[in-house]
Amino acid sequence: MATSRIIVSTILVLFSLNITSVFADTINKDAVWHAVHNNPYRTVEEVKRDKYRNPEQVLRFFGINETSAVGEVAPGGNWYTHILAPLLKEKGRYVGLQHNPAYYEKWPDWAKKLSAYPEKIKSTPDLYGSNAIGTWLPAIKGLPVEENSLDFVFITRTMHNWQNQGRLENGLKQSWQILKNDGVLAIVQHREDESFTGDRKASSKRGRWKQSDLIKVVESFGFKLVASSEMNSNPKDTKNYEKGVWTLPPSFALKEKDKEKYAKIGESDRMTLKFVKVSA
Repeated sequence: MATSRIIVSTILVLFSLNITSVFADTINKDAVWHAVHNNPYRTVEEVKRDKYRNPEQVLRFFGINETSAVGEVAPGGNWYTHILAPLLKEKGRYVGLQHNPAYYEKWPDWAKKLSAYPEKIKSTPDLYGSNAIGTWLPAIKGLPVEENSLDFVFITRTMHNWQNQGRLENGLKQSWQILKNDGVLAIVQHREDESFTGDRKASSKRGRWKQSDLIKVVESFGFKLVASSEMNSNPKDTKNYEKGVWTLPPSFALKEKDKEKYAKIGESDRMTLKFVKVSA
């Protein structure tokens, strides 16, 4: 009888441990996890960037989930788009806030490509779903989407472009307007050393911002910094390269020149900053 009780107790313990393991696995492998790690839209080359960009940690840090309304600024090569669009297409809303073609008169081919962006989203419902739209930020007239309609405006590695192309003021103003009260302005940006002696213009030409300067500027437009993270920092990044931040991967602006050296450094040192919209 004692032996039977031991066997039954052992089975119950093992069953309990299995249930706990399954429950924990379900919690960990939520929609955000699947969008990053179990997503057919992501390419092998995109996944290789995860060790530098930490997408799951980034989304959780900002609080983005499958029910969020997210505006992605400057989708570019679709690296984050291939994560965000599938995550949001059933229960949330994806809004692509592409570069405005009006700022690209000197580059007509690029302007033409940007002008076609809204149609690109409409024609790809398997990726974006039926609720997604494509537009431009900043808009030349009005706003890119309804006022107070987004939970997040997500800006990765493009604040230097706003500075370089004269879009900073309108970009931040319109971001504030389209966010809901207490909505999040989520910024990941190439970082400049605080000891850099040049001004903001010089930093942006290198693809970077000083963290202190970026915080000061963003807060001057009605946002409040509520959290920062070093998850995307890279101490190997010395920031003194011939072609600025684009010297490093994945751009390799110097092509084969010292490519192995820059590959070992990895992608740029980045700040990860969470701001909230402060009600007027």
